[in-house]
Amino acid sequence: MSYLFVSIGGTGAKVMEALTHLCIAGGLDGNERLYIAAIDPDVGNGNLERTSTALNNFAVFQNLSVGLDSALFKNKVSILRPFPWNPTGHDKTLDDLIEFHHHSNTPVGELYETLYTRRERDTTLNEGFRGHPSIGAAVLAKKFDDGSKLTAQVEKILGEGDTVKIFLAGSVFGGTGAAGLPTVARLLKNNLADYADRISIGSVLMLPYFSFTPDAHVDELFARSENFLANTKAALRYYSERENLFDAVYFVGDSVMTPVAEFSVGAANQRNEAHVAELYAALAAADFFARPLHAPKTFKYICRHEPNKFSWDDLPTSREKFVQFARFVFAFVHLIKPVLSDLAAGTAKAYKYPWFVDYLDGVDTAAPEAVNFSFYAEAFAAWLKQLETLDGREVFLIDPSMFASNPARLVDKKLFASLDGNKSKLTVREIWYRLTEPAKFDSTAKGFGKFLRRLYDCCAV
Repeated sequence: MSYLFVSIGGTGAKVMEALTHLCIAGGLDGNERLYIAAIDPDVGNGNLERTSTALNNFAVFQNLSVGLDSALFKNKVSILRPFPWNPTGHDKTLDDLIEFHHHSNTPVGELYETLYTRRERDTTLNEGFRGHPSIGAAVLAKKFDDGSKLTAQVEKILGEGDTVKIFLAGSVFGGTGAAGLPTVARLLKNNLADYADRISIGSVLMLPYFSFTPDAHVDELFARSENFLANTKAALRYYSERENLFDAVYFVGDSVMTPVAEFSVGAANQRNEAHVAELYAALAAADFFARPLHAPKTFKYICRHEPNKFSWDDLPTSREKFVQFARFVFAFVHLIKPVLSDLAAGTAKAYKYPWFVDYLDGVDTAAPEAVNFSFYAEAFAAWLKQLETLDGREVFLIDPSMFASNPARLVDKKLFASLDGNKSKLTVREIWYRLTEPAKFDSTAKGFGKFLRRLYDCCAV
């Protein structure tokens, strides 16, 4: 079996970011390959850029897992091209994409002019569908088969005798996600009808969980947060009338809409901080991938124990694997990375670090896979810091007060033993001692990958 995750729009990209971190931490069931695709006309979107960076780093260092026999990096990732797929091209309007000049002064053209305002037709779509899903639905329906290559890529996987679980993520209250979720699901279902017994399509529908205040001078089409609830109500009514669109549906939202720090219509400036709702959505994808291919539909609910607090007790997952991975990352950035830098600069002696002599002597720690893992560790710390910072409410998964994220480092190493709020004996000093002891695993892994496996194991309570 293979997994395919498709992010649609900026919110979908944020969910993909959370899923990427879960995948690297070993949070997906089994050892199946995860294929990643993205659909977004706003190709310069800052949210998507950050996710792409994490994915591309992993694409470089995922070979470190060869022979590890560990949860670490166990799910291989393949990024489907074009990434992202842009259905609008550059500097195109709806009139351009629909080729209105072919229909002018015809009944079809007159209907089109009735359905869309002049402003909707004339606005360039470089920064998405501007909170107007009717625009996105028309564009996606016309361009999907010609440009996305998604159907052909799924058919290729199926042609190798595999089965595929497809999961779509996006918002129902904006533009691109609201347009793309039902449209892409329907097109995939129709295009892959001959493989109905070997595919399953699920989705997470992101309900409102953030808001923003636009600049006073902005006079453009864009998604308006005051319309989010009305848009959501209309979208949910639409989905309720189409029961067979998805094999499984997850709804994730928040009763409090967190204000976005800096408003942007789109492009690179749209770089919203991570939100715990996106972690829930990523866990929904993991749950769907873990289900049998054609599992019967069930109805489950999850809510928080306390109205103004998120903790591990509120998440549908075990903390152990995620917390071990967080310890592993911070042990690397606090203990290992500075030593490697000093050794490379010639300001430290290798014999003072037995773990270096045992695992890394003769290993090129400046190789791309080692460098990209270091970049990724910084990105994970930054994401985690954002995840733990929620306006007016407490998120307590990994205590954000004990680490900085730019660059990633421990602020107080004495607090490392209680990284997740539970006091343990696993101090920074204890990890250092464990690294000097013989490894207790049989592995065909070599070099930097073998060392990371050893460090990861040392971070288990």
